[in-house]
Amino acid sequence: MTDIGSSGLPESLRARIAERSALSPIDKVRALLHGYVHDADSFDEVREELRDTAETSTLFLEQYLVALETILSEPQPEGTLLRLVAGDGNRGLDDPTDASAAAYLRRLLETLRSVIASAKG
Repeated sequence: MTDIGSSGLPESLRARIAERSALSPIDKVRALLHGYVHDADSFDEVREELRDTAETSTLFLEQYLVALETILSEPQPEGTLLRLVAGDGNRGLDDPTDASAAAYLRRLLETLRSVIASAKG
């Protein structure tokens, strides 16, 4: 696993990294859900996709981790977490509530922590 630093990268990639890094926590969580969860058939598939990414770089995974920690530690408007999981993540929950969505996001958070820790060895 290597971390991607901005030096030596083409300007277009540096700009893209800066743009993604500047997203708000909620937008970073949306990006995580769209990129890894939305089309996955199972949570195991999500975990494998995260591991594949971590083999190359943990830069954005670490940003997703902080973003998840942030939105789970701060009060969110009612329905926000449910919309994230059900809408952005395309996950049907047996109990369609913010509490159930928070539990799903906590599971995703712990998976991210584990994947990042393994990648960093």
